[in-house]
Amino acid sequence: MTSCPIHSPLLDPDLRMRPPGEPLPPPLCAHGGPLGDVFARWLRQRDDGAHAPEKAALTRALQALSDDDIRAHARRQAAIARPGGWSHWSWAVPASTAASLLGIELNDVDAQRRLYACLRAMAAGLGADANADAVLAGGAAVTTLLTALDDAERRSPDAPLQWTLLRHAPPARWTDRATFTANRLALIWQSHEAGAALLGHALLDWRSTGRVPTREDLLRIAREGGAVRVTRRFDVRQDPATPVSVPLSSTDHPFGDGAHRCPGQGLALTSLHAALAWLAGQPGPPLLDPAPPLSLPNMDIPQFLDEELRP
Repeated sequence: MTSCPIHSPLLDPDLRMRPPGEPLPPPLCAHGGPLGDVFARWLRQRDDGAHAPEKAALTRALQALSDDDIRAHARRQAAIARPGGWSHWSWAVPASTAASLLGIELNDVDAQRRLYACLRAMAAGLGADANADAVLAGGAAVTTLLTALDDAERRSPDAPLQWTLLRHAPPARWTDRATFTANRLALIWQSHEAGAALLGHALLDWRSTGRVPTREDLLRIAREGGAVRVTRRFDVRQDPATPVSVPLSSTDHPFGDGAHRCPGQGLALTSLHAALAWLAGQPGPPLLDPAPPLSLPNMDIPQFLDEELRP
């Protein structure tokens, strides 16, 4: 992968999310299924004509989400996750908060672990070298989560994020209902690895400084490489389109910029800060024993060695 030669690559219209005529990476193209279907519909992976109005509707929905609701759900998921140990806590809180705001019931550690298992199956299926079995398992996880989201819409249409989506970005404003549903799932998926990375690095920062990270600290940690460090684009001025590495860390835009700027920045920062504030209110400082991180091409996700705490 080459380095991007221009000053504002995130704003360059010739740097696209996918190569022309290749909406899916090779493993998904070869094996298809539900995982490939949602990937092709995710706003994050598209530069088509419907992208801008759909992104605008999604952004309005997220902006309408109450910070008080975000904090309440984050604190609850933080409390539920704590008996599972530090690695579970840092992995579970971001995605479980997003899922809970969408109305999915996560009332114990086991429910959080089932969500985590689905998201890890998706991650394996989306890997650059995923085989047919991994893509199939990822597709089964997608089906499980889409069913859970549909059930939550019927059962809890007034769940905070479900309500704002149905009001500000309803299915009628999307290409079709499948695209609406896929991008509803994307809100959970995009909080998974990136959220775990930022929350894990925030715990390490707390351990190092003895001070609970503020919201501004979370942004600093992201800028310093504690979240997604790099994103990938394809330069369509080349034939074939050339993959380009675009840095996010050490920039003023750790959540991206331009058409693909992360619309969930506020949700991420508010929920993680609320979880840390909840933790600060518990007896004693967090006693963390760091383990080697999970190293991915675009981020490192801290891991921790500790015994599972029993309620």
